[in-house]
Parts: sequence; C-alpha cells; structure tokens
Amino acid sequence: MSIIGLSEKLRLPRRGKIRLGEKKLSKSGKEYPSALDYFAVPEEVQKIYGDKPRKLDIMIPMEEREQFFPQAYKRYGSSTGLICRGDGEVATEITEDGMKEIECQGKDCPHYQKGDCKQIGNLQVILPKVKGLGVYQIDTSSYNSIINLNSGVEMIRGMLGKVSWIPLILEVQMQEAHPQVNGKRIKTIIPVMSITSDVSVYDLLKMRLPTKQAVIDNKGVDDKPVLLFPKEDGSIGNDKTTVAEKNEIERVEAMSEKEVKDEPEVLSEKEAQKKQARILKEVEVENRIPDKPGRNQLNIRWHTLVKKLKDINYFSDDESYRVWLKEIFGIDSSKELTDKQMSNNIGKLAELYNKYSKEGKK
Repeated sequence: MSIIGLSEKLRLPRRGKIRLGEKKLSKSGKEYPSALDYFAVPEEVQKIYGDKPRKLDIMIPMEEREQFFPQAYKRYGSSTGLICRGDGEVATEITEDGMKEIECQGKDCPHYQKGDCKQIGNLQVILPKVKGLGVYQIDTSSYNSIINLNSGVEMIRGMLGKVSWIPLILEVQMQEAHPQVNGKRIKTIIPVMSITSDVSVYDLLKMRLPTKQAVIDNKGVDDKPVLLFPKEDGSIGNDKTTVAEKNEIERVEAMSEKEVKDEPEVLSEKEAQKKQARILKEVEVENRIPDKPGRNQLNIRWHTLVKKLKDINYFSDDESYRVWLKEIFGIDSSKELTDKQMSNNIGKLAELYNKYSKEGKK
C-alpha cells in the first residue's frame, strides 16, 4: 500500500553550483565579476574533470523543462531575495501587502533596463561520473546559452521522443559577440553553453534507457546569482568600482543580450585569449579620457548645437547658417574653423540656443 500524492514522488537534492564567472580583485582591492572560458566546478567535480573543464558529461533526470531548466525574468531585493518573477506577460511581485499579480513588461520594464531584473535560466543536471546522488545547478543570463540549451534539448527530444537519462555533454565555447550596452554596440568575447553528444543517434536508439523520472528539490532555484546581479553601483564588495571595472562588469552583463551575428565565430581557447586581450586593449584606449576634445568630438558638439538652433528657427535654413558663418568668421564652412575657434565658440552657440529657445525666433 502507498500514500497517493506522496509515495510516488521522488526527489533529487541540489549538490552544488557550477559557474561561468568568478570574483576578481582590482588593483584597489575591490571585487568585480569576470567571465570564464571554462566551468568553475566544486572540488568533487574537479577530481574527475580537472579544475578548468570545458566539457561535462551530464544527464537530465526528467522530461519537463520547467523542472530541469526553469526560465523567467527575475528581480531580487538587496536583502530579501526574489521579489518579482515573470514570463514577459504576467509577473508575481512580493510587496509589503503580500504577493500580487502584475503585468510583466519584460525588457521594457524599467527594472530590467536598470539591470535590477534579468532573464535567468537555471539549468539543473546530473553528473553521472561524479560520485553521489543529486543535481548541479548552473545559472545563466546569456541569451545565446538559453537559446542553445533549449534548442539542444528539443532536437534530442525530436529524435528520440525523450530527453531524460540520455548521456549528453554540456560544453562551453568562447564566441565573439557584439552586444548593445547603454545604447552602444560593443565587441567582446563571451562564454556560451550548448548541449551535444559524442554518441551517434543510431547508438542512442539501441540503448535501453530508463523511463522513471525524479522531481528536483528546486526550492533553492531562486537563490540570487551574485555574479549575475552585482550591486547597483556595479560592485560585489562594499566599495564602489572604477570606470574600468564597470566596463568589465557591463561586458559580463552583456551576455544576456542578442548578438548581431547570426552565426557567432567559435574560437579555440588560445584564439579566444588572444582576441580577448586585443579587445580589452581597444576598450581601454576607447575609454581613456583625452586631455582635450579631439576634432571629431568638437564637430559633434558644434553640429548638434547648430541643429538645435535650426529646430528653433534661429537659422531658418542652411543658407542662413552659411551667411552667419561668413559674417562672424569670414568663412563659408565650419570645416575652415581651427580647433581653437571651434572650441572657443561652442559655448557661444550654447548661449544662443538657451536664450532663443525661451524667447522664440530672433
């Protein structure tokens, strides 16, 4: 005899977490998250695969994706854990008055745009070569990893009619990506996960695969993934980070954004390290604050203000702008201005705009 609703349930505890990032210390001693090109695994897993594995043998213990790879928009409080969970249409938010159902705006949500909310997938798998029973959890906010893992699972299910208890491989590869950060397209190297198999479909079909499924004890699936949610100032520790450190954080955070390339370039470990070093050098040069504005910056500021003045009809058209240049500087085009002339008169253009945007056309 058994207890209906209880005796048939099986449970697999969570044994530990596997990560694709680590905490690093800056020269000033502050912590910030940095992406890895390998799996950061617990000690018992290192005994089988070494300390920097890029491939892991895995099995999925059940068929329902919601059980082994739940995905949602998630927002966490600084000390209260998960406070909002949504699917892009409907969300459950925890407030002072209890839980309530609200509209989920997905990426249009102000919390998402501020970085307080992210699209999170929590992959939970068995490592059959590691001693002990239970699952290991890998949290990811990577757009590409989530797409790859979902696609791999459905491809296997389409071929075999199931996905549970099949010997698979979880692999991480470094790919060049071009995410958009703060409205600007940047170039970086990111780790992306995928599910593969070193067994042919023909051999898989010949296996006698078990059909019994377990239920994961996934109460902890909503633990806050610290590496994916740095503090509001971008830091993990108590101190604020520098601009350079925030740029590194943004590159890690950008893993959740869609790539421009349809087929990202897959790089070897050596190639990825060289390319990452080159990109970091480019970013360092790009983010260096110049002693004085360059010609391009001056041109941008100058023509932005000219456009604003045209918008309020201070310059009625291009011809009136050219007449003004002729009267003030004795030239026909701003290209003839020296850097010093342009720099000295940008402030005067701003004064004109501030004055006549209030008073109307001169």
